[in-house]
Formats: sequence, structure tokens, C-alpha cells
Amino acid sequence: MVVSTLFLGDCLDLLKQIPDNSVQLVVTSPPYNIGKEYEKRQKLQSYLDFQEQVIKECYRIIKQEGSICWQTGNYVDNGSIIPLDIIMYPIFDKLGMKMRNRIVWHFGHGLHASKRFSGRYETIVWFTKSDNYFFNLDPIRVPQKYPSKKHFKGDKQGQLSCNPLGKNPSDIWDIPNVKSNHVEKTEHFK
Repeated sequence: MVVSTLFLGDCLDLLKQIPDNSVQLVVTSPPYNIGKEYEKRQKLQSYLDFQEQVIKECYRIIKQEGSICWQTGNYVDNGSIIPLDIIMYPIFDKLGMKMRNRIVWHFGHGLHASKRFSGRYETIVWFTKSDNYFFNLDPIRVPQKYPSKKHFKGDKQGQLSCNPLGKNPSDIWDIPNVKSNHVEKTEHFK
């Protein structure tokens, strides 16, 4: 059974209540500092300083075999795009964390740009605290494109050349960005 608890308040206040090395996985999507109704836009360096505080607290609470998955988008300053995952990488690196993946989350719709191509992706950076980290591929495998493909030559000639449980889903995820009034959301509730 999965148990979820919702905390209302400042994330740093909550993180400081969590014991060291007690969490297996942190998954978060912090505000991107673009002035949405739930955030106060700050100077970029102030924003990064705050993110560094949060990242350090997340690092403190994850176990040695733990991971942090940090979803980010782009910060836009006077029409110029700054990829947040790239400018946050040094924070994780200073802590000795290792990036295991830079996952691209692609979605089909979002804000429309008029002086550049419209953004249709965000990134999820996956960092681990050590080389001894937990990763279980089998439950998330996807169907093989050619499930009956066999080795053509060599010692395994005639044997299946793919994993019968499915293939690795890759680091590009195509998941709709569903808004409350879009068809995709209303379809789930019929």
C-alpha cells in the first residue's frame, strides 16, 4: 500500500524535519522562477541560491543508494532562454552526485511563442549519491518493436536477440501535459 502525506508550507522547513539518510528517492518539480501565480520572480542568482539550499537538504536526507530526480524547464529573461538543468548541474556536482540520466519530457501543447519555436519539453535530471544506487528496469520496460527478432550469426544464432520482458523505455518520455479543460483529462473520467 502506498501512503501519501501532503505538507503545506515552505519546503525547507519540511526538509529540515526529515532525518539524515532516511529517504530513498526525491522527485520534485520546483518553480522555474518565471513569475507564475504561486511564485515570486527573483533575480536569477537569488533563485539559484535558494535552489542550492533545497538541493543540499535533499542530498542530506537521501540514503547512500538514493536518488534525486529534479524536473526543470527554462528560465526566460528578455526573450533569451536559460536551461535551468544546465545551470543547476554544478550544484549537484559540488555535492559529489553523479548524473545518471537527463530525461526529456515531451508534451504536445503549452505556451505559444511568437518570436521563437514554442517549447514542448522539459527535462528531468536524475542524480545518485553513490555508484551503489537502486534502479529496477524490469517493471518499467515497454514492448519490443520486434519481439521475435533473433540473432543472425554467432554463438547465439537463432536465439531471441531482445529481452523477452521488453525494452528499456529510453530517456525521452512522451506524456501529455494535461490541463483541466482539455480532452485528454475529460477522457480519463468517463
